[in-house]
Amino acid sequence: MRILLQDLRYAVRMLAKNPGFTLIAVLTLALGIGANTVVFSVLNALLLRPLSVERPNELAFLENQNGPSHSFPNYKDLRDRNRTFAA
Repeated sequence: MRILLQDLRYAVRMLAKNPGFTLIAVLTLALGIGANTVVFSVLNALLLRPLSVERPNELAFLENQNGPSHSFPNYKDLRDRNRTFAA
């Protein structure tokens, strides 16, 4: 334990001696930790957390001939002419 404390004191002295290096090291660590936090938050929200719907295994993806469409008129048309889905 004594050797660990000596090493920590030495590290602090060296960092205090070179403030430019210390600043760059701290900024690099902060950017790395921040980037990892953002990536994990996005992946957690999109992939890891279950969907907040009642029966996620019954979800369906609808698209027209031109690919997926998210316009409100298309939604209303699908909703009104629907004979397959419950809701």
